[in-house]
Amino acid sequence: MATLETALMIPILLAVTFVFISGISVGVQALSLSDATRTAARELARGASENSVRQLFGRNQPEAQLSISWETDTVSVESRKRGELGAGAIRFAPFDITQSHTAPREWLNAQ
Repeated sequence: MATLETALMIPILLAVTFVFISGISVGVQALSLSDATRTAARELARGASENSVRQLFGRNQPEAQLSISWETDTVSVESRKRGELGAGAIRFAPFDITQSHTAPREWLNAQ
């Protein structure tokens, strides 16, 4: 009887472990994208060129798309990336991860 219970519980424990690791993977993907987006917004607000920021962002997040919008006093950056649910070789259920950050523009030599 104990052998049967163990045999039935092993797949359930593996499934719970898989879901747990998948959740951690999604969180890491979102945090990484958020960090890259925040860095892009900060650099643009400090006066960096869009091309250099796009290159830096592309090195950190090669699969992500970046959109930039300028306002009078702020710069807004939004990024989108295809996330994947799963871990290791088992990946399924693709979905979009989006992050956005807004930073106040800083002007050099302002009077």
